Amino acid sequence: FIHLNWGFKPGFGTETKRKAVMDILCKLNLEKHKSKALSLQEVLKISSGSLKEFTPQTWEDLPWHFLRKILALNVTARSTSFKQVVSDDQVLRRNEGNERIDKDIFVTLEMGESHSVNPLDVLCAVLLCSDSFLQQEILLKMSMCQFALPLILPPLMTSKCTLMLWAMRAIVKKWRPHSLAESRGFREDSLVLTSMPTVSFVRMGNCNISKSKVLNEFLSPSQQHNDFFLHRDMEGGNIPRKIADGLVEIAWYFPGGRTNTDLFPEPVAVANLRGDVESHRVQFSFLTQVSSAVFIFAECIGEREYTLLSSLKDLSTLFYFILESRSRKSDSTLEFLNKLAPVIKLDNSHILVKNATMNKAVFVELLRAAIGKIIASKPKCVSIDKMCTTAHELTIQVDEDHKECQDALRCATEISGEIKDVAVYKKETLILQGDLWKNLAKVEKELCRMERQGDMPSEKYRSELRGRWLELRRQQSQCDLTFGLINFIHGIKHLKDLITSSP
Repeated sequence: FIHLNWGFKPGFGTETKRKAVMDILCKLNLEKHKSKALSLQEVLKISSGSLKEFTPQTWEDLPWHFLRKILALNVTARSTSFKQVVSDDQVLRRNEGNERIDKDIFVTLEMGESHSVNPLDVLCAVLLCSDSFLQQEILLKMSMCQFALPLILPPLMTSKCTLMLWAMRAIVKKWRPHSLAESRGFREDSLVLTSMPTVSFVRMGNCNISKSKVLNEFLSPSQQHNDFFLHRDMEGGNIPRKIADGLVEIAWYFPGGRTNTDLFPEPVAVANLRGDVESHRVQFSFLTQVSSAVFIFAECIGEREYTLLSSLKDLSTLFYFILESRSRKSDSTLEFLNKLAPVIKLDNSHILVKNATMNKAVFVELLRAAIGKIIASKPKCVSIDKMCTTAHELTIQVDEDHKECQDALRCATEISGEIKDVAVYKKETLILQGDLWKNLAKVEKELCRMERQGDMPSEKYRSELRGRWLELRRQQSQCDLTFGLINFIHGIKHLKDLITSSP
């Protein structure tokens, strides 16, 4: 474990952040769920309002708009724009004297943005006010919509960040690495248990290049585009973040076995830190230790940046810089890069310069080539599950450490630990879903269709079928609960009692 001595004080700015969080919760009408978390059952409750399609008109509508849309796998879930309700009188007044432009029109255009909220703030607020099982469902649906997932939540109501391990436990991915392309085979595994290279992207100081836009282009295959990461040109993306700075998002690239069009032959994880490195040093320290490479977006490198980066000398992680060529401090940046070169092992290939005239597609190809070279060098591979060790060392709390998650995990481990052969286990444990159930279904179907009656009188044939049906039901009623089912029922009951008794 490498300790980066940056003079960071835990809890710094906690009161200011807590006040900002409470302001957002109050505006979104979520403050009551801070003490009594939203549950999956509550969100899935069907009512007359939940069946209607609506566009949010107030701040209070935004959390429910996001939840309903994301659970329905609607890719517009991140929209936080309000429906502008304009009366007929307002339309008439606006059209009066149309030979002259009112100076207030500029103020009107700006009001829409200031009265909305950044989608990442809504996401952080909803996750903060959700129980662990609703969080798990939200991230599962976000993954299916191909949205970047929150890997680390910023410190919201406490001084500690949170690694979202449990929230990703339900996600399973399927891909075809190039090693299985000829056999047409594929791999399927839990996302949090899959080890792969992680490439992280951070910003140091000011930078005019949109990091998230570059990442979306980088992860999108040829002739296709998907907005994995929210960026400034998306709806609501240019609204200033109030509580989401310090959020670490993560997205993945999984190959499909198409050697000519796949970006990489094996899976790659891409992490993105929201906000400036200097303000979120715990998250940056975490990324430098779990990543194979860290790409730093910066306008220039000066004394302050040099001091911060020189403390990374003992890490094996590769560091790359993405710089703007039009910076007025190019000479100073070059000087400090030369000083950093022997410290963190830089060379010319580690510096990517975005020229003002450079085509976006060309720059993205340069980035892909650099990352392709990293992956070809067999970098370290870390699963999200193994990242917990680094998180604990940096005093980042892990959501899976909560008692309800540990109890559920223990129950699941006890049940799954007995499974050696899935087919045999299902036959021995799920008896009522085996041959008895199949035979009963056949008898019930025949009672309705009477296809095999032959020359037998209908009443006699029906009476015979009824007798067979009763015998099968008798056999079913004599089946005792197996050990696995007893453990499952006990776990569900214990979990329900735990949630009911929790404050």
